[in-house]
Amino acid sequence: MNIRDGKLCWLILGLISTALLVYVLFRFYDVIIYGIFVYYVARPVYRGFVKRYKYERVGAFCSLFFIVLPLVLIGTYTLSVAYKELSKFLVHTDFGYTSYVDEIVKKIEEIASSINMADISHLITQGDKWSVFITQITSFSGTMSGYFDFPLKLFLTFVIAYYLLKDGAKLMAWITDTFLGGKTELAKKFFGDVDSALYQVYVGNILTAILTALVAIVTFYLLNLVAPPQLLIPYPLLFGILCGIGIFIPIVGVKLIWVPLTFYLVIQSYLNGILATSWWFILLFIVVMFLVVDSVPEYALRPYISKKYVHVGALLLAYIFGVCIFGFLGLFLGPMILIIATSFMKIVLPELRG
Repeated sequence: MNIRDGKLCWLILGLISTALLVYVLFRFYDVIIYGIFVYYVARPVYRGFVKRYKYERVGAFCSLFFIVLPLVLIGTYTLSVAYKELSKFLVHTDFGYTSYVDEIVKKIEEIASSINMADISHLITQGDKWSVFITQITSFSGTMSGYFDFPLKLFLTFVIAYYLLKDGAKLMAWITDTFLGGKTELAKKFFGDVDSALYQVYVGNILTAILTALVAIVTFYLLNLVAPPQLLIPYPLLFGILCGIGIFIPIVGVKLIWVPLTFYLVIQSYLNGILATSWWFILLFIVVMFLVVDSVPEYALRPYISKKYVHVGALLLAYIFGVCIFGFLGLFLGPMILIIATSFMKIVLPELRG
């Protein structure tokens, strides 16, 4: 084998390994994006912890736990409210189909009791045992994979965020040396600009969501102080949290929460026969929600989130296009694509031309 053949073999090996790496990363690109988002959200807590206590691993774990705990509490509270309301609904509602359900259950029991295990064993011995076994295993694994997919991706998301917190600087240096020819100054300037912009957008959105949730919770409780007894806003804490989450939905935003609540109040007032006397509260609810909960965070805080790095209109379009193309993942991937492209044209492109 001559030198040219050796280079060809190395080239083939490099192409195959690179293709496999790209394939694996593409299969889990959503997990990587979520991990980067969690990393930026947890980074302020991590840096504050490390600055005070000097333990990087413990700081990374504690900062991620700081994110997980509120999510668990919010999810538990939401599920408990949903379970409570569903229980009330089922107890006080007669569907009229209970007898049919009981009859179906009895039929299933009769069919199960009529099955003879000896007949099943004889049927298996008559055919290909391995094909039956493999078919059953395949069917079972296909069913169970859906249950393990979300926990696996959630675990990988926090693993990625953990190692980005602990070894983010080392990863950037490795990428610079391995893929960018060791051009540290240009790479440092490019990655620094991308990092600052992503940090400002992601953390700014989280701060906006928290502020919106707090404003909405206080507003709901204050409105309940003057609301007619029949028009009390149910679960103000839960709906306030949902308003904070709603800001991540482009264009619609918080309206996804308070507009259905408005219809709920109208229906409640109509059913209780007080629509003519309680219209003032419904009008007050609409005006307060639009001006205080919807407009203040949207127009007073969001424009200042990324004005230093990305145009507000371009960022809004990135959210919209990202959601249309990538679904929910586009809320995080859309701004990332815009920021990387902007930083490339602003920093790298002039260097390539020169």
